[in-house]
Amino acid sequence: MILLTDLEKIEDMYPELSFWGIEVNHPAYHGSIFGKEVYINTLQDSLDWLVTALHEISHYENDYGHFNNLRLRGTLEAEGWAVRESKVRMKAILGKKYDFYKVN
Repeated sequence: MILLTDLEKIEDMYPELSFWGIEVNHPAYHGSIFGKEVYINTLQDSLDWLVTALHEISHYENDYGHFNNLRLRGTLEAEGWAVRESKVRMKAILGKKYDFYKVN
């Protein structure tokens, strides 16, 4: 029997998306999504990979536009939504294993 990692479980739930690990040596960069390509910064810790994957999936499912300019209100609202949504999904998908990850 092959056991999947938590990240692989998330990837399997979204077969239409491609997930890529990239190295970006900047503490503020966690990941991004361009079309159906999800990029996750592998220099962050493995818990951050899960949160980032779910965060970018939230953008994929809910956003309709370009949100690269963090000075625009729409971008800030989309980011806030994706943060909250990723926390809720983390608990729903992965359960009690990540109970310490507080949902606000």
